[in-house]
Amino acid sequence: MAHMVKDVDNLVQGVQTFGFSETLIYYETLIWDLWQFMAEGQGFGMGLGLIAASFISRGLFAPIIIYSQTVGMKMKLL
Repeated sequence: MAHMVKDVDNLVQGVQTFGFSETLIYYETLIWDLWQFMAEGQGFGMGLGLIAASFISRGLFAPIIIYSQTVGMKMKLL
């Protein structure tokens, strides 16, 4: 891992203490841990673990993506 968060306890509780970059690092760590769990914990291997982790992360962010696309389409109609 390239970066270490300054205060892990605050990020785990959902409190943003030092800015937006620490939140991105936290989500990057979550997705990395999900990939490792799928690869080693579930026995998928690195390739299938990456594919499974990407589907799960896309599924989690799908409502945000759909909302932003509908807002963009509404703005285009204006």
